[in-house]
Amino acid sequence: MTGQVPDTLIYKETSYSIVGLKGDGLPHPLDFDLKPVSPHTANWRGFIMTYIIVEDQLILHEMNVTMEDTEGKPPLINDVKPKLKKEGLIHLTYENLKLKTQFSGKILIAKDFIESMYVHMGFQSPVSFETVIELKFNKGKLTSTLDLSKEMKKYRKQNISDGKLEPSGDIQSWIARTFSLDYDF
Repeated sequence: MTGQVPDTLIYKETSYSIVGLKGDGLPHPLDFDLKPVSPHTANWRGFIMTYIIVEDQLILHEMNVTMEDTEGKPPLINDVKPKLKKEGLIHLTYENLKLKTQFSGKILIAKDFIESMYVHMGFQSPVSFETVIELKFNKGKLTSTLDLSKEMKKYRKQNISDGKLEPSGDIQSWIARTFSLDYDF
């Protein structure tokens, strides 16, 4: 297996990896009748999203989707036509979507990855980053932020993990957790 390419969120002009997610209302390629397929082991989902916060609104900025060759034209999304590249599979890139989300819940974003904590399976754990911020949204509007960087540092110092850093117990459950963005602190 391979570490997965994370979605990105641009917050205060800085790019962060999305490392945790709790809630509903984020756009998905299936919402637009796009059926993603995995192009390689680092992207089992078959898509990668980039979000941006503009005036406290969570916006889908870019969507990259890999699909099998299908008949018909890919749909416009928010009046944006995708860039199309065929390499056996079809790679669609929708740029500058400006699509407001209705997400309600929490998103954990992180930067400054600690290379020595890399896990060659699933998404990287929030504990593996120097900077971790929890963003809370209501219907796409940012309502609060919480810097969890100090808590993550404490976890690392105490050698406490969320179970993602090393397999423990039931291996199948551990694998499922590494491919999930669900979190509980």
